[in-house]
Amino acid sequence: MRNMRCRTVGAISLAALGVALGTCPATADGEIFGGEAKDDQVSTFVEAPQGGAEYVPAGAGGGPASEAFRRGPAYRCFDGDMATTYPGLVQACPDGQTPVDHTQECTADEFAMDPLFRQTWTNGPDGSRTAVSGWQFVDDGACVGAADLAAHAESAFRTLTIAPSPIVVQPPDGWTLVNVPTITYTAPAEQVLDTTLLGIPVQIRATPRSFTWDYGDGTTPVSTTDPGAAYPQHTVAHTYDQPADQVRITLTTTWSGQFRITGTPTWTDVTGTATTTSTTDPLRVHEARSRLVTDNLSD
Repeated sequence: MRNMRCRTVGAISLAALGVALGTCPATADGEIFGGEAKDDQVSTFVEAPQGGAEYVPAGAGGGPASEAFRRGPAYRCFDGDMATTYPGLVQACPDGQTPVDHTQECTADEFAMDPLFRQTWTNGPDGSRTAVSGWQFVDDGACVGAADLAAHAESAFRTLTIAPSPIVVQPPDGWTLVNVPTITYTAPAEQVLDTTLLGIPVQIRATPRSFTWDYGDGTTPVSTTDPGAAYPQHTVAHTYDQPADQVRITLTTTWSGQFRITGTPTWTDVTGTATTTSTTDPLRVHEARSRLVTDNLSD
């Protein structure tokens, strides 16, 4: 996440309004909230979600929380002749004031988070809260990139529902023969899943990388990067050596992941992998026996 800073609003420079470039407005206690000035608050900028939902960090020492953050549009307000400003940046301008939106300018691979507001309170021994401040402007927002969302994307990749790879078996009718190859293959495809991280729309792409086949007869599962193919170009098969009333073939697919902020061009790798499991209906394994017959087979 790039450092937060005050920006030009429309054609009006904040420097012309008495705000130093490169310095964002201070909080009520005079501390500047920003990546350089207050490194321990960087995670707060990321965790406070887009869209007005509140983020309440844990209280010091495990005690009750005493502050909350949320993001929303912020405005610098002008009187009718655009000569003077309403003090600070606010969520809404008073009647008679002209609001000018305060926004971030981000790169093509970043998402412009809304400005951040902070509310504080004190906690009573009975669990009651006494307001110290209303929602006060903290900073002008953030340009959030892949590095800021990587840990959240990794967690989402492991919890989002990836459709399992389908299993195709030949012969196709729920039975096969002893000592004859039973062909298996799958038709995996990349999957793009839509989600939100910290209120930011994100796409997560799952790509199949390897396949482990368990043929249900106690033999060692077969692992391959080959999804297999249909007869006669088949490349993955298993030969049963004993008849069985039923066996189930199980396919475990291992997926790698990438993510990007929706609408941005660049995909970023997700650390680790995810797996899905597919299982066939019961398969009967027959033993074919040769028999001598008296019929003339040429007829």
